[in-house]
Amino acid sequence: MKDDWNGRASPAYGPGEVSPKPRPAFSSGVLAILAGQAAGGVAALLIEVCYARILGPEARGVISICLMCVAFGVLVGAAGGEGSIVFWSARERGGHATWFPAVLVWGFAGSILAAGLWWLAYWQFKLPVLRGILPSWAWLVLLNIPAAVLFAYAMALLAGLERFSLRSAGTLLRQLATLSGFLAIWLFTGRTTAAALAAVLLGYLGSACMTFFLLRKQLAGFWKIHSAGGNLLPTLAYGLRGQIGNLATFFTYRLDIFVINYFLPLAQLGYYALGVTISEALWQIPSAAAYALFPRTSRTPSEPATRFTCLVMRQVFLVTCVSGLLLAAVCPLLVPLLFGARFGPSVAVILWLLPGTMALSLAKVGCSDLAGRGKNGYSSLFALICLVLTIAFDLFLIPRFGIEGAAAASSLAYLVDSVLVLLALRFELRVGWKDLLLPAREDFESYRGAWLRLKAGLGFWRRDSADARRGFSSLADW
Repeated sequence: MKDDWNGRASPAYGPGEVSPKPRPAFSSGVLAILAGQAAGGVAALLIEVCYARILGPEARGVISICLMCVAFGVLVGAAGGEGSIVFWSARERGGHATWFPAVLVWGFAGSILAAGLWWLAYWQFKLPVLRGILPSWAWLVLLNIPAAVLFAYAMALLAGLERFSLRSAGTLLRQLATLSGFLAIWLFTGRTTAAALAAVLLGYLGSACMTFFLLRKQLAGFWKIHSAGGNLLPTLAYGLRGQIGNLATFFTYRLDIFVINYFLPLAQLGYYALGVTISEALWQIPSAAAYALFPRTSRTPSEPATRFTCLVMRQVFLVTCVSGLLLAAVCPLLVPLLFGARFGPSVAVILWLLPGTMALSLAKVGCSDLAGRGKNGYSSLFALICLVLTIAFDLFLIPRFGIEGAAAASSLAYLVDSVLVLLALRFELRVGWKDLLLPAREDFESYRGAWLRLKAGLGFWRRDSADARRGFSSLADW
């Protein structure tokens, strides 16, 4: 036996086994994720500008519906494997060969199922909500599904291992490969939607291959399927328990895309898709916190995890309110400037969506904590409730008010989902609303200490700062 990174005894690793690396502090994980998301966000912005300036609203609408079909295929094909990977890799330090092959088995079977469903939906039933998609684009959607599943597994593995810097690099690589691939294909083939979809495929495959190559030692023996026979049912059970909610959440988030494609012209879908992309930029910091919180909650005793989750929720609430107000102020100026005056209708979409996206920022962090406690059934139940509401809101508002009605419908559903998640989180954590949402005085003091420590680390602050130590002591290992 030997002591692990927290000072607890842990088993020694035999020949050929890879000793897990120490877990990073939460703040390090969040900052690493945010750095990757910031860089990836710039790349994503450039991609959106290229779509808007080169392809136009109608093509942007087709790309949106195609990518939504890929996203649905990933939900079916991954079989909940992302959650299983994060949960198991956070708790089972080392020994990936005993359970990771089981996840791959379900991912392979799920990808076949997803491909079959896409074949039925497009080529057999010719669903009206898929209008505008040409057969060549449909084939690219089919190829993107298993590639996206592989990418999702790679990013989940890095999140579970808390290799957040590498995860950020993988996310950035996908965006850069997509951007460069689109520009290269466009130069040779001209302005086509196929160029965008082919570039997305390159991005998924390039990032996933890089990740699995870098983790090849940890994943040694992953191809030995027989060694994971005992974990086939446990990994599937955990994944599916949350996957029902993921499917419902997907349609809560994205049903409006399909309904708009059915009722409105493709150009309207292009305006709406851009508005959704911009409004969801608010989720960058909450998503980073949620990714880092999931594995931390899984491996932390209940009481310290509760205090830490409340701290994170308060910070996310404050940051989301400030950034939401800022986005509302600048989007009427920046959207026409960056994407062209013809994308002006996207501004109203952003403003209608903002209340819901701001509220859902809290729900994302709350669901991550609940999943880390093994309580992912809450998100499934709430997502099903909100899906019913979304269907009703979409069918009532979109035919009457167009894309603004779609934005209002989504915002209402997001608000309901967020309230339900916060109620469940408060019940499980046994805390009051003040502890959960309202920033305390010591939180602001910790910001000052964090800033002083950051300056010291950058060389701008030369002396030992007692304030910095005092500020960071309130954050534990934040």
